[in-house]
Amino acid sequence: MLELIKSWKLDVPSRIQHFFWQIGLGTLSVLERLAFWGVRCDALCKRCDAAVETINHALFGCPRSRRIWEMSPVVLDQGGFPYDSIYANLDFIFWRASSQSGVPDIALRLPWIIWSIWKDRNKKVFQDIELEPTEILNQAANDKLLWEEVKSYSAHYLESPPSMEERGPFPRCLVDGSWKCTNPFQGLGWWCCSGEDTTLLLGAWSQRRSLTPLHAELQALIWAMASLLEAGVGCQTFETDCAKLVAMVQTPDDWPAFSNLLEDFALLRTSYPSFTLFRIPREVNVRADCLARSSRSLISESSFVNSFPPVWSTNLGVLF
Repeated sequence: MLELIKSWKLDVPSRIQHFFWQIGLGTLSVLERLAFWGVRCDALCKRCDAAVETINHALFGCPRSRRIWEMSPVVLDQGGFPYDSIYANLDFIFWRASSQSGVPDIALRLPWIIWSIWKDRNKKVFQDIELEPTEILNQAANDKLLWEEVKSYSAHYLESPPSMEERGPFPRCLVDGSWKCTNPFQGLGWWCCSGEDTTLLLGAWSQRRSLTPLHAELQALIWAMASLLEAGVGCQTFETDCAKLVAMVQTPDDWPAFSNLLEDFALLRTSYPSFTLFRIPREVNVRADCLARSSRSLISESSFVNSFPPVWSTNLGVLF
């Protein structure tokens, strides 16, 4: 479970985060998995023709992958990384690489190397093309550099969150999700207000924990949209402190792991003629955060929608 959470915290594009999420779940489409799912194929590795292509073999165990790792900045010890277990390798990459490799920024470089190994594997399987290990490592370094340039450009030239004066029209609805791997439940919260910050309607829901914190954020938005439609509240402006949620709504095709929830969102959005979702600072979202966090701490599933807060949310010092 920790590996799944860490996948979404990697400083890489969303498609690579999803790639690591598939590794952690064991659903990456290597030949052994395809055969297990009933696809008629030879599960033998196409790069070495010597072993079944499991996830660990493709990324770490194949002789071709091992040659790439031998030329990488990682210091390889006898009996150490890469290991025979995919989970031991993920543990090293996510938690121990920086302290054991002796390379200061290795934790930032490793995801790009693994991604490049996977792309090289796909070129061999689908195009029968093989690059030299040095080319693969150079490609990983170039991809990382381009990503850093994109982030730098975004930080300097793309629009920042709107100021309080530039935010959308009233009424507006603030949403939040609260998720921790140590809690069996997650909390969803939303708060819809008028121009005088007067509560029109709010919601709090304690439910079984979903896969990731980002799932909870999206579920909170979907529940708020559905609840306001049912109540007949004419709200078109929604706000969140989660930048990834805004990105997901803008480019849903880039987030295949959330496709089922995004289909629900897309259906609801057709009932909102001028739907907008803004990112706001965390400190502005205290009411939705209060509703979500206090709901997460409950010991059973419970939902609440009204114009006043539930009793379990009144102990966090937030006024509605």
